This record gives sequence, C-alpha cells and structure tokens, in this order.
Amino acid sequence: MNEFECKICNKKFETKESLGQHIKDKHENKEEKEPNKIKKNTKKYFLLGIFLIVIILLIATFYVKSLRPGKYDDFAKCLTEKGAIMYGNDFCSYTTQQRNGFGKSQKYLNYVKCFDNEDLCNSKQVKITPTWEINNEMYEGVQGFEKLVALTGCGV
Repeated sequence: MNEFECKICNKKFETKESLGQHIKDKHENKEEKEPNKIKKNTKKYFLLGIFLIVIILLIATFYVKSLRPGKYDDFAKCLTEKGAIMYGNDFCSYTTQQRNGFGKSQKYLNYVKCFDNEDLCNSKQVKITPTWEINNEMYEGVQGFEKLVALTGCGV
C-alpha cells in the first residue's frame, strides 16, 4: 500500500488525489490569503498614520493659537490698572456675555465672583450681575466697550 505524505504538515494519505486535495484546501489557500492580509494590515496602518498626523496637526494648531495674546489684553489690563472691578456670577448669562466679550483677555479683568464673595458684594450693594465699579461709581448690567473707554480713558 502506497502512502502519500504532506511535506508541509506531515499528514499521511492513501491516495495521491487525497494529498492533492488536502494541499489545495489547507495550504494553498493560506498562501493566497497571506498577501491579502498583508495588504489589509498595510492599509489599516496607513489610515491610522494619516489619522494620527491629522490629530497631531490639530493639537499643534490649537496650542499655537493658545500662545497668542488676546485681542483685548491691553484694554483689560488698563481697566484693572484704573481700578475697574466687575462683580458677577459665573452662572449668570449676562456676566458670561460680558466676560466672553473680552475673549482670552478676560483673565486680566479684576473680576469678583459674588457667589464666593457674598459679603463683599452685599457691602457694595450689588443687586444685578454684572455690575462694574469704576471710580467708586456702580454701573449695572453689561457695559459696551465704548462706555468702559469713556469711563476709564482706556483705549480698546
């Protein structure tokens, strides 16, 4: 009796046809699938690389933008130097509107949160937020830049 052995996996078969079918089914398909698998993996890594590059570029763009000075830095600093104080609450939409008008420059404003400084705001008789204190005078509500310039002499 003739035995035929697969040289790849050492399996034994009774006929040459069985061996041929075994090789075709078990080993040739794997060899054909491997290049496709490599192509799929290469495509995945390529797309992942592109995605990571885009993310890195977005992060770098936002980081560089964050380093730029605010548009109203000098104006906000001048208001603070002139003693202007804005009383407000972070949960108040009008206070948020006033502060957001300064953009990144709002960090230079002399801002008092009435929620955290209730006694101070009560002693200043702050009833509406925002309220500006400029030259010992109180100005309630959102103030336009023109009015703040007129009251303080600061330029925008």
